[in-house]
Amino acid sequence: MIVAARTATGAGSENGLQTGDVIHALNGVTIISLDALNAGVRQIKPGDPVVLQIERDGQLQYLGFEME
Repeated sequence: MIVAARTATGAGSENGLQTGDVIHALNGVTIISLDALNAGVRQIKPGDPVVLQIERDGQLQYLGFEME
């Protein structure tokens, strides 16, 4: 799942997620489609911790944040 764009506000705006990042997992669950990402995000409540595994510039990284 490639981040093509992001909003000015919302979960991705404060956590360092950048256009071009490839999302591999959400809270340890592999993301294989936009539907899978949306389903995973819908299960997260405000205040819940979130960990994304992303690929940026060929390097795997983890981004952690609290859902707003």
